[in-house]
Order: sequence, then structure tokens, then C-alpha cells
Amino acid sequence: MSLGTITPSTFEFQEVHRFNNRPVEQDDRYVWDVDALIDGIVSGIEAATEFESEIDTVGIDTWGLDFGLLADGEMLRDPISYRDPKVTETRELLFEQVDRKRIFEATGISNWDTPNTLWQFHTLAHNEPELLGEADRLLMMPQLLATLLGGKATGESTVASTTQMVDPADREWATDLLEELSLPTDILPDLEEPGQRLGPLDATEIDGLSSTPELIMPASHDTASAVAGLPLSEDAAFLSTGSWFIIGCEQPEPIRTDGAFNSSVSNELGADGTIRLLKNINGFFLLEECREAWAETDVSADYDDLLSAAREAPARSSLVDPDADEFGIDGQMPEQIRAYCRKTSQPIPDGPGEIVRCILESLATKAAYALDELEAVADGDFSCIHLGGGGVRNELFCELLADSTGLPVIAGPVEATAVGNLLTQAVAVGTLADIESGRNLVETEFGVVTYEPTTTDGWEQTKRRLAELTAS
Repeated sequence: MSLGTITPSTFEFQEVHRFNNRPVEQDDRYVWDVDALIDGIVSGIEAATEFESEIDTVGIDTWGLDFGLLADGEMLRDPISYRDPKVTETRELLFEQVDRKRIFEATGISNWDTPNTLWQFHTLAHNEPELLGEADRLLMMPQLLATLLGGKATGESTVASTTQMVDPADREWATDLLEELSLPTDILPDLEEPGQRLGPLDATEIDGLSSTPELIMPASHDTASAVAGLPLSEDAAFLSTGSWFIIGCEQPEPIRTDGAFNSSVSNELGADGTIRLLKNINGFFLLEECREAWAETDVSADYDDLLSAAREAPARSSLVDPDADEFGIDGQMPEQIRAYCRKTSQPIPDGPGEIVRCILESLATKAAYALDELEAVADGDFSCIHLGGGGVRNELFCELLADSTGLPVIAGPVEATAVGNLLTQAVAVGTLADIESGRNLVETEFGVVTYEPTTTDGWEQTKRRLAELTAS
């Protein structure tokens, strides 16, 4: 969690608390431990009071896709994680009822590798209709957490747009599509734009506060906040790096052409009424799962050690498609990567350095390939890539990304999501006029590093290799 103090000309920022969050096993399912999340938020607010006892506003953003079900304000169960293998069991039945082109035309989402909320909702309606029948409200994760902390129960456009259940032009639920699929729409909340005031934080269990903060709804999808926190120029692309990579550009209107559909390009909603034209890539999840596996052995899982070993490993020896079905939460990721290379008749990475090199080069190549598709759909050329998130600290990845795309990579801020969240709060209370003025502030107040392409030879061939793997 982060604390920000913003004026029209200054932006003071510091991280005050960090806690682990990954799905936990419960009754043979992978779920989000909501009590632990609430405890982490409360601990973060208490940590912030060590620097500022009077906190004006609090805003919560999270990942997309996942949701909680409420009845009379009480949560019916911990939300199931999108990485749970069972959440999309009826996906093929869904596509028999409504084909993919119809879904894309209705929602602007053409991502078929991610367990979208629509697929989860459909599986829930078929496999657990009695649970769905008990619910009187469905809330996406950031609104669920805000409501449990005392806020008004409502919806928010940016995170709702990840569901594959929203019309990006109207910025409202695609109720016609949902009714075609016999999915209930009465439990869906009204959608609001970022900046809504949700009421006072329930501070009864929080120590150290000298005032009661107001809950503000930021751009509550973490990528929407991250993009809002990057000093984007008009012809720039963005890459938000975390367990997922989101690569794209801002557009004034959704693009729902055949080209966008065929390239699996999606339209998600951004701050200030923008559209984020983008593609999703399974990102540092692969690396983090490897580190988790190595931490259980005598192999060092330290980032510096792993990246140093990766620099010494052979370049572009083996590639994986990060979005392949083989890479999941079950099993040991290093062995999954080796098995994939074995199956595709490639050299098998030997040791952490070669595995990390394989992951980083595969991610850089997949990002470059996606960027080509986005340029074709948006009918324009990008001048640079603005990089936010954990990848900013990964110099090797930044260098590989610049080389693979042939574009300058402008890295920073690292905590782009927190920065964008704080900017939308500042706009909501009138401290800043709009997101653009906030981005100008970020450009002057935060240091960024530019990585120029140095070794671009051979990357077109590498992209072709990845395309063959993706198609197989």
C-alpha cells in the first residue's frame, strides 16, 4: 500500500506496507482469502498513520475478472480465483449458445486465453444455481473490499470492463448478451465512473487515525490505474507488468473491426472516458511460480542472483508461449517449462539462469508480437513504450523488450498502479483538474529510465518462432 500527498505542483509518494496475496486452497478450490485481504488493507492504513495521522481519502484497486456474491450485505463465500481450473468448465457450452464474434461485437473483448468473468458467471449459473439464486448483488473485487470496509455497494466501469459483460461504447452492462445466455442481470450493480465518493471508511478497528478517511472509487482495475499513472504521449504504447502483462494504447473510441477480432484485441475502459485497446499476456506469473518452487529447495530465489545467471545464459535458445495451457497454478513451474520445451523439440533449459532467460525472452517476444498486431488494428505506428509495474526494476527484461520491439522503452514509475490510483483520488476531490495534469506531474516528479534498442538482429525470426509455437 502507498501513501501520497498531492498538490497541483508536487507529488510526494512512499510505499508504507506490502503483503502477499495469492489464491489459497479451500475445499478443493482456489479462492481469495478476503479476511486476509481486509487485514492487509487495515495494516496498510495503520502503517500510513505512522507518517500521516490525518488521511483524507482511501482508494482500492485490484486485478480484474474475479467477483464476490453478497446477500443482504453478507458475503456468501470467499471469491473463487480465476486461476482455479474449474471456473470455466462450461466455456465450450457458452460458445455453443453464443459464438465468439457475437460476444466481441457486444463487449469489445476478444481475449480467449483469460478466464473472463462471463465464463465464470456462466459456469456458476450452470453448476451452482442455488448459490447464485441466494445472491442479491455481484461485486467485482475492489468494490467488494470497499463495501466490506463501509463503502456504498456500487460498480465501477474500468474493472467491470474486464468481465466481457460490458458494452464499451455505452459503458454499461451488455444486458442483451447476458439475457441471451440466461444469466441474471438484476444482481449487477449500477456502473459509475472513477472518482465516485463511497462514504466514510469504517475505522472502528483501525488504530492511529485522527480523522475518518473517505472511501473514493479510483480507476479500480489495477491496469486502468497503472495507465493513468504513466506519462503517456499521444503516439505511445503502454505495457503494464505484473503477474499479467497488459500491452496496448489509449483510444477515444472502441475498435470492433474484423481485424481487432481476428487479432484477439480487446477494448477495456480507462479513466477520463478513454478506451484501452490492448492484449493480455500471461506475464511474470511464470517467473514468480518458478521462484516459489525454488524457494522450497536449496536454489536461490533472489532476483539479483536469478537475473545475473540469466544474463550468462545462451540467448534465444528456447521459447515458450506464456499463454499456453500447460502453464497453470498446479504443479512445479520449472518442470512445466522444461516439459513444454521437450514437447516442442527445443533445447531444454538447464538450471535457473536458463529458465529465467527463457521466460524473459519469451515475454519480450510475445509483447513485440502483440505490439505489431495493435499497430495494425489502430492503424498507426508507436514511437515508444511506456513501461510500468515490477518490470521497471528488471533491467534485463527492459533491454530485451527494447531490442525485440525496436522501440525506446521508457521505464517508470515502478508503482504506476498506486500512482494512478492516487491521481484519480486527487482528481475526485478537486486537487487536480484532470488525469492529464496528473500525468504531467508524474513526468516531472518521478524519475524514468529510457532503454534504447541495441541488438535488434534476429528478433523478427524469433517472433516467427513464437508464432509457430502459438499456432501449434
